[in-house]
Amino acid sequence: MTFEEIAQYFEKKGYHEQLRKGALLKITGGEPFIQQKNLLEFVKFIHERWGFDDYSTEVSVSELKKPTLYIDFETNATIMPDEEWEYSAKWVCTFTTSPKLSNNGDAVEKRYKPEVLKYLVDSGACFKFVAKQESDLDEVLEKYVNNPDINLPTDLIWIMPMCGSRKELIEIGPAVADICKKYGFKFSNRLHLQIWDLALRV
Repeated sequence: MTFEEIAQYFEKKGYHEQLRKGALLKITGGEPFIQQKNLLEFVKFIHERWGFDDYSTEVSVSELKKPTLYIDFETNATIMPDEEWEYSAKWVCTFTTSPKLSNNGDAVEKRYKPEVLKYLVDSGACFKFVAKQESDLDEVLEKYVNNPDINLPTDLIWIMPMCGSRKELIEIGPAVADICKKYGFKFSNRLHLQIWDLALRV
């Protein structure tokens, strides 16, 4: 789809008005930063098309004459974000980071990029890890929390149960919640499984 076609789709659904009211433009994938050059051009396109204001730290959001565009990326922290995402005066950009642990099965050099992780930590990104048992958290503590090169604050960490059904969520969720209480992490439920179980369409 072209930028124009995507914009027209948003307009047909009314999504652009929701963004103008402060809804978050959530960009995910796969890994969205593979496409970040095109994404930058697209975001600039819709910023101009729908009349968003340039973001200014000198003016509160309530004082802006036009709406502000809010963007959040879901990334696995393997590709460095262009600094324009964070430092552009045209939008407010945040990052939701989901690094893969060794329980994912990928080679460490593919999934663990310290320089990208450090950039995201310094940007105040939140981090989500998937775990099934306490031993899964050993890697989080060693490579992220207690690693002086990363120094990830525990209050930025969310832990999500590793499961694929409502039954598994009921079985594993309480143990993962207890782990979060022990280490001061936040618990991230799999709400779609809790409500709809294995349904793919709702």
